[in-house]
Amino acid sequence: MHLTEPLSQRFEQELRELEETLNMPYVTSVERIAEARGGVSLLLRQLGKVCGRLPEDVADRIRSLPFPQIEALGEALLGFQSLSDLQNWLDLNEGPAE
Repeated sequence: MHLTEPLSQRFEQELRELEETLNMPYVTSVERIAEARGGVSLLLRQLGKVCGRLPEDVADRIRSLPFPQIEALGEALLGFQSLSDLQNWLDLNEGPAE
């Protein structure tokens, strides 16, 4: 949606005031998606360092995980020593997040 310049300025001012009142920044769904994608990209690079080059099907499995499982995988990777460890983790944890 495009707002006129005066409405856009008014919206930004009211948003800043709301953020200050609530003491928390407003994060749009687009920003949340971009943040999650950045986290997956970093996770894939880290897994590549630990497990070696990831096959594309494994990378696709990781990209399809819901965010809570991405976070869990980020912690679990600290115990991985091989691609086999990663594949075993995926086999056990790929279901819907609780």
